[in-house]
Amino acid sequence: MSKMWAIITNTRTKKCKVGLGNNVELYKKRGMQLLDVEQSYNGNWYIKGYAPLSGYTPNNEKRIFELKKELKSYDYIGVKIATGCATIDDYKDEIERCEEIRNEIRILEKVGG
Repeated sequence: MSKMWAIITNTRTKKCKVGLGNNVELYKKRGMQLLDVEQSYNGNWYIKGYAPLSGYTPNNEKRIFELKKELKSYDYIGVKIATGCATIDDYKDEIERCEEIRNEIRILEKVGG
């Protein structure tokens, strides 16, 4: 990752909050600086070189991160079903895919942890 607007929220772990848009004035107002940061497997941001590995192999860690990202892309389905705009049958294939993703994550976390 390159430099992003960020502020360190935990000086021990070097965990950060980052600005994901381009509102530079707001970021400066919040005390953010341009820092070299990287995103960890669980989506948190850290100063480059401090992102935790949590015992996973780099390949497992990367795969878990990708799977969780894909799983998040299906969040809208729950909202549609909960609000009555859709039914479970409308999203049967997507719901099935979500369960496949969860199962793969469980397997990878057992192997790595």
